[in-house]
Amino acid sequence: MVDYNDIKIESKHLEYEMAQSSAQHHDSLVWSVSTLTWGVSAVLLGFVLNNINENSLGVVILLFCLIGIFLILCSWMFARQFRSIRNQKYERCKELEEELGLTQHRNIKHKNGSQSLMYSIIMALFIATWVVVFVKVVASYFGYDLAVI
Repeated sequence: MVDYNDIKIESKHLEYEMAQSSAQHHDSLVWSVSTLTWGVSAVLLGFVLNNINENSLGVVILLFCLIGIFLILCSWMFARQFRSIRNQKYERCKELEEELGLTQHRNIKHKNGSQSLMYSIIMALFIATWVVVFVKVVASYFGYDLAVI
């Protein structure tokens, strides 16, 4: 005879494993996307700064500045979405732990928001850098030489 309580418990264990796996996957995505974006942005910024006074590349430099800004904004948005999914999955793990008598995620104590704050500061600094470079490029089109850079 089939014991439906055993099947229900087994299903919850499977859901728990899948939720935990998905949370870990989305956490990895946050850092993979961020690392890639920061690297690409730094290389792009290096190209722009090395060629900022090259008049023949003016439009290209301007476009690269816009790409740099939107690249960081896009990455920031993706990271927020991935973190939200990760947090929802870990919350589901905690709910299932309560039902199954497990404690792995419910016992973890950490300061909420500390990583998010530092991450946001890094992203804001990247955007600020790109905006400063963008303003310098636009100002140079109008004959102004900003001594910012």
